[in-house]
Amino acid sequence: MIQRFDHAVIGIPDLDEGMAAFRQLGLEVTAGGRHPSLGTRNAIVRFGLDYLELLSVEYPDKARERGPFGADLLHFLDNSSGLVGYVLAGAALQDQADGFQTLGIGADGPFEMDRIRPDGRRLEWRLVVPGGSPWRRSWPYLIDWVTPESDLLSWDPPGEHACAATGVAGVDLVVDDLKATRQIYQTALGLQAETPDAPSKDRNVNSLSYRLGSFRLRLLEPTAAGPVADELEELGMGPYRLLLATSDLITTAAVLSANGILYSQTPEGLDLDPSAAAGARIRFVPR
Repeated sequence: MIQRFDHAVIGIPDLDEGMAAFRQLGLEVTAGGRHPSLGTRNAIVRFGLDYLELLSVEYPDKARERGPFGADLLHFLDNSSGLVGYVLAGAALQDQADGFQTLGIGADGPFEMDRIRPDGRRLEWRLVVPGGSPWRRSWPYLIDWVTPESDLLSWDPPGEHACAATGVAGVDLVVDDLKATRQIYQTALGLQAETPDAPSKDRNVNSLSYRLGSFRLRLLEPTAAGPVADELEELGMGPYRLLLATSDLITTAAVLSANGILYSQTPEGLDLDPSAAAGARIRFVPR
């Protein structure tokens, strides 16, 4: 059963540079740790149970041993940087794995994973990876935390973010077939789309939205030339934009300006220049 949004993954070739970039946005970034079975290393921007994961590959040969999961991440990092995937959390995820099998997509898991934190504590979870890889896909991968949520919050308390960010408000996902993708979210993940969907400000896309608490997932299918169509052509399906909630948009703008971060103000919020966020397209929105 899917219960909530867990985190967004931002693939970054050089983790130290990525951490520095996100600190310039006024976000508190902490060292995460290493995934021994994947050859990867990460850093965390924590809001609560929801967070951002900055992810890089430390040992390419080890990553390749994991098949498409590692190879696709390496391919992305060889050619790009930015939003690469997102994760939904739940429990008893075998039903979701079976749902992906029903659709002919297939799924690996649930299988055990862990990460060693810098303080030596071990985080443990179970993953379901649809289609062999979660990177730049029309679906998320799924996590069932073995480590209790109380430990997650006490070991990694919410950061003190100078930019007034309070959490992940949403993810916009670019897809090439809205009808087919809806089947994934309904049949495999058991989610029901909002009806009617909030009208898109972009007339060049069709959209469909899902809610998990305060988090909104919006699927975008381009219907004409424009930024969404360009993203689909360049990178394929996958996360297009990350929405970060802020308690005070004026404070957010002031911090970004003071740190020399380029952004544009729109009716929806503040859109960062992706070059300031390691290639990720980020919008700060009021909450």
